[in-house]
Amino acid sequence: KEIEKLNLDTIFFLNGKKINKIINKNTLVEAYKIFKIYPSTIHIEIQKTNFLAKININGKTYLIGSNGKLSNSYLADKNLPFIFGNPKISQFINIKNIIDDSKISYNQIKNFLFYKSKRWDLELNNNIILKLPEENIKDSLDNAYEFLKEKNFDDNKIIDLRVKNQIIVND
Repeated sequence: KEIEKLNLDTIFFLNGKKINKIINKNTLVEAYKIFKIYPSTIHIEIQKTNFLAKININGKTYLIGSNGKLSNSYLADKNLPFIFGNPKISQFINIKNIIDDSKISYNQIKNFLFYKSKRWDLELNNNIILKLPEENIKDSLDNAYEFLKEKNFDDNKIIDLRVKNQIIVND
């Protein structure tokens, strides 16, 4: 609607920066392409962002998009993991990318716990908590995946991966 408000009588004098600004401020847009079809048509292709997680900021719940922007939580009622703590969005996107590169499936994660020390814990859908180290997270996740594949965890609920080359199991 905001783009329609621009004077689009002729696209020869169209201000591309204004259109870019309007599109970029929309939190639902992941990527877009603008095509001018002379003499009087503009074609805009928009790719919608994927919602990755929910986060509470100042008492209000938001959705984090794959574009790194926050959107109102009423826009999707997906069962998304919840982030506890106050990470920067870039810190969350970073841990999400590491998980995507690991053997652990993102769909297995119920909650993220972020600590002031910049360390993460993951709560899986089966209520097992993975305590992640500050470094070598991908290797730790891969080790946890192999370990979880081999063991039965009826009584054990915490897998501590913070010590290099060790897996500590607690209940």
